[in-house]
Amino acid sequence: MTHFYIVRHGETQFNVKGRIQGWCDSPLTDLGVEQAKKLGKELNDFPFDVCFCSTSERAIDTANYILEGRNIEIIARKHLKEQCFGEFEAEKAEDIFKNGVRYPDGYRFCGGENHSDVIERIFTELKKIASEYSNANVLIVSHGSAIKHIVNALCPGFVHEKSNTATLVPNCSITRIDYDKEFQLIEKPHLFRGQ
Repeated sequence: MTHFYIVRHGETQFNVKGRIQGWCDSPLTDLGVEQAKKLGKELNDFPFDVCFCSTSERAIDTANYILEGRNIEIIARKHLKEQCFGEFEAEKAEDIFKNGVRYPDGYRFCGGENHSDVIERIFTELKKIASEYSNANVLIVSHGSAIKHIVNALCPGFVHEKSNTATLVPNCSITRIDYDKEFQLIEKPHLFRGQ
């Protein structure tokens, strides 16, 4: 069985500015760096075998801060990236989602990915990782919407438990999923102990 510990990256400049990131990127804020370092201290004694992260700078930096000083390989994989929001990338979230507007299927209509695309992409990548690292503790650093949708696939209705992605999947929260021929949600996104 492969044990996945899936972390959302630390706070970024676009998070603070309320802009949609998706496949575009923005750097971690000072708080984002602090969040990642703090989580790294909390997880310092945890026996991770390997770390995989999105190819986005914010995820790579978060992984490096979490594992600072530890001899654990960090491997970037593009299939762990955030959901693509197409034409909505870098726009103000309040403009795209104003008046309670939601896009229940996703963003294929504007050049992005539907939620089902993200779920398939992430689960396919996790299965690939599990085939390479069976019986391992694997740290994954990914993104809010990507994590939200895979959790919702395993726990239908999760996306409606809180008002937005930031509260459903906080920066540097951990989600636990096990894989042994099928995925099993062990813990929903949560902040680790002292965070």
